[in-house]
Amino acid sequence: MVKEKEPQKQIVEVKKEKKQNKKINFKSIDKNFIISQIFYWIFVAVTIFYFREAVFETKVLIKNILLVATLIMAVAVDVILVIFNKKEIEYHKQFIILALAFGLFYFLATPFPNGTDEGSHFLRVFKLSTKYTSLSFEEDSLFPPAFQKAMDYNNNRDMTYENYANEFEAFSMNSEERRDLIGYYWNIKLYSPLQYIPQIIGVTAGRIISDNVVIIGMCGRITGYIFWLALCAYAIKIMPNKKMFLTILCLLPVNIFSAVCISGDTVTNAVCTYFIAFIYRKVYLREKLTKKEQIIATITACMIALCKIVYLPFVTLVLLLKYENFENKKDWKKFVIILITLSVIVGFGWLVIGSMNLASSNEASGDQLKFILNHPFEYILVILNTMTAKGAQFIYQLCTGDELMCHAKTTVYPIISYIYSIILFLSVFMEEKKEKIELNLVRKIWIFLIMFGTGLLICTAIYIQWTSLWEVGKDSILGIQGRYFIPVAALLIFFINKSKFETNPKTLMNILIIMQMPVICQIMNVFV
Repeated sequence: MVKEKEPQKQIVEVKKEKKQNKKINFKSIDKNFIISQIFYWIFVAVTIFYFREAVFETKVLIKNILLVATLIMAVAVDVILVIFNKKEIEYHKQFIILALAFGLFYFLATPFPNGTDEGSHFLRVFKLSTKYTSLSFEEDSLFPPAFQKAMDYNNNRDMTYENYANEFEAFSMNSEERRDLIGYYWNIKLYSPLQYIPQIIGVTAGRIISDNVVIIGMCGRITGYIFWLALCAYAIKIMPNKKMFLTILCLLPVNIFSAVCISGDTVTNAVCTYFIAFIYRKVYLREKLTKKEQIIATITACMIALCKIVYLPFVTLVLLLKYENFENKKDWKKFVIILITLSVIVGFGWLVIGSMNLASSNEASGDQLKFILNHPFEYILVILNTMTAKGAQFIYQLCTGDELMCHAKTTVYPIISYIYSIILFLSVFMEEKKEKIELNLVRKIWIFLIMFGTGLLICTAIYIQWTSLWEVGKDSILGIQGRYFIPVAALLIFFINKSKFETNPKTLMNILIIMQMPVICQIMNVFV
């Protein structure tokens, strides 16, 4: 009889086990994940509440639309956070995902042409497009009055967005009244046409499919951003170490904003990032350069010289390479001499052409140059005064800054920039591999001289081209923007090898992603 009852006992035990399995096992729940989710959505709620109640002073309907848009963005960001924390994704793939997501948010939140000097850059790109490509239908480079309204909004802090938005419907190229706006981009004419090739392709495609200035401009934005994203992603991919740092540097809000809008910095920053990553890889891994790579490196160096002469010192990074990177010593000398010589010729050749344009547009630039040459010690004091008074602001602008917010119509709160600065600083000490780059003291000094020389050239170029419009011999430099130093900051990878800092890379990436929320909300606030 005992043996017959045993099956019944087993059935009862199985039922008990099933009931226990149905109960939630709290020990198996990832508590860290739950806590992070709670903090994230609290942060989202505070962000939405602040911008909805304290900033967005507009109609209820628009508030609700912005609320829905923000919630959609918050959900998308949360999904990305969960995926990144649950799976090990390569850094260049993380960059592509984040750059596409945030680039789309920036693209939609910033009406054309309200990026930093975007109107002027677009006029230059459109002029180049019509100069080198002719279409079957009749057109010219003059613009309807509505574009004038957009330019006024871009440059006038007191003009409301409503005045500008009302002109969107009048952006047809077939408007009866036209106006030439060449005066708005006299300084942009100093930029080489090569700097705008991706945007020219997009603008030309836009001219084929539409006669609406906004659509044409948006097409230019898209092709420029695709070029920047692809080249930066490839640069991160080929990096043998310091991938985290380069990823964060490329994902700084001001970097994305400059790339997503029509700008001369789109191609410049991408090309500089790739060139630095290429040289770093060869020095770090001691790889030999193939003939194909030597040609690509030479073309890239010439592009840097053409894009902005102030970054010409970057081409001398090839001096970090050693004989072991080539078949023999003769090949090394030949490559270095050809690359540097061609870059200098190309760079100074365009500088001569640009100087003639500058002299005809800004006569005071010549007087400013004479002041520097005749009073070198006074000019040193000018630089010191500028750095003393605005040094902290340049660090702030390197991450976000007034320029990201469309000519200081509003300002991203400094705390966000400081958080990004800390993340960037910590990431430069992180290493994916234990090995360190081998650079002797002489080569490290050379890197420092490249950084110092580039910074000096940036200050001097702005002092001659821009500050001269206000005063010749002014005691400070006007017009310097932190984003000009993004390529310079990338050179830090050659200095920092080992560190006592032990920071979780996922933590840094999480903070980087979350901090995009208030930045994008602030951009939306500009155009409400």
